[in-house]
Amino acid sequence: MNQLEKVSKAFADKNRLKMIEILIKEDMKVSEVADKMDIEENLASHHLRVLSKNKILKSSKKGREVIYSINKTKLLSVFKQLLKKPFFKDLIKEALKSSK
Repeated sequence: MNQLEKVSKAFADKNRLKMIEILIKEDMKVSEVADKMDIEENLASHHLRVLSKNKILKSSKKGREVIYSINKTKLLSVFKQLLKKPFFKDLIKEALKSSK
């Protein structure tokens, strides 16, 4: 499975998309993400690990806590890869037109 396929599987879950939306605004600990999403901490941790494994998120340790943040370089790379696919390129152009 190529990298784009792996990343799209990671994006296929609504919880993970919501986590990305939350973490774009600020870096957070697992417990903060779980609270913000009103889900169990172990479920939040699972989803955060999936996103980290696919390098969508970066993590750093502060004591015993893990702080998650968006890996902007990887996210931009994914978008660039998608834009190379004619279907996605057309889809994005159409979305941009309709948002005006």
